[in-house]
Amino acid sequence: MSEHTPGPWNVCGADRGVCQCMTVLCSDYPIAKVVSGDWGDDYPAIRLTGYSTLDAKAEAYMAQMTYGRIDEKTAKANARLIAAAPDLLEALGDLIEDAEKQMANPSYHMPFSLPKAKAAIAKAESR
Repeated sequence: MSEHTPGPWNVCGADRGVCQCMTVLCSDYPIAKVVSGDWGDDYPAIRLTGYSTLDAKAEAYMAQMTYGRIDEKTAKANARLIAAAPDLLEALGDLIEDAEKQMANPSYHMPFSLPKAKAAIAKAESR
């Protein structure tokens, strides 16, 4: 398995409510940019401009084949989920470790992994 950028990851300005760019950042650089609106493939196209065929000129532009739309609420939720990924991965690893200890020794109780898992889920769900 390849190494991922270590956490914590955060959504730009989400804790202060000041930034709407939905960029997921680590401490040093951006991890992902989550977008809302139409999505699809951009492709180069040519159109004729002018008022008649005598003064028509070819103009290159980028057109888009739109496949769907992502609303802003969904995009923000996606950004939060991406930002919570390192926390969720760590919490799941701790849960597995504690579960294996409990299976080997039924008197062992899972003291720290459940609250950590709940906190990671709350970060993903913005609670």
